[in-house]
Amino acid sequence: MSKSVRDILLEAQEDLDSEQFKKFTAKLTDSGLQPRVRRGAVEGKDRGDVARLLIETYTEKRALEITAQLLRTIGANQIAEDLEQEAAANGYSQSAGAGGSASAATPGGAGSAATPADDASKAAFIDEKLADLVQRATGVESILDVLLCRKVINNEQYSEIRAEKIAQKMMRYLISEALRASGNLGKAALYQVLMDQQPYMMQDLGAR
Repeated sequence: MSKSVRDILLEAQEDLDSEQFKKFTAKLTDSGLQPRVRRGAVEGKDRGDVARLLIETYTEKRALEITAQLLRTIGANQIAEDLEQEAAANGYSQSAGAGGSASAATPGGAGSAATPADDASKAAFIDEKLADLVQRATGVESILDVLLCRKVINNEQYSEIRAEKIAQKMMRYLISEALRASGNLGKAALYQVLMDQQPYMMQDLGAR
């Protein structure tokens, strides 16, 4: 019998120790996501309550996306990969290849084999899906960390985007303002980071 989304979310949270679970719920209430989960909604709640809250607040599909991203944000990468594989095995998503297999083509990364045509195609995807990416943005801080490390954005841009606080505003500023000067290369880099960190969302939007 297939597992429910709640079962999958619950299993992932049960793999967290008490300190990790505390960090997970703290990130959930401080992620900038809309609608916002208030601190009082998770205080004193157990893992089953939090799994149910995620589904009721964000729908089943987004609950899986958001949980995987938050797990990576707190450093629980293996648990995030296990969740994605379990979701795929139960028909809730396409397999993301253990956290995203497209990273080898990341601009500036090891083994990069991107061509100008590839970059243009990825940049076009980012432009076309701007509204969806803004609406569904999660874990923007970790995206910014990678882009800063790869010198796609600079320290000033990083600080300006972080100052927006709300995830949707941060993503809009990143795409519409910060990446404008870098052209196709910058947007292609963002595409690859999103494929690595948020494969559910990207596949749902048509990325391959």
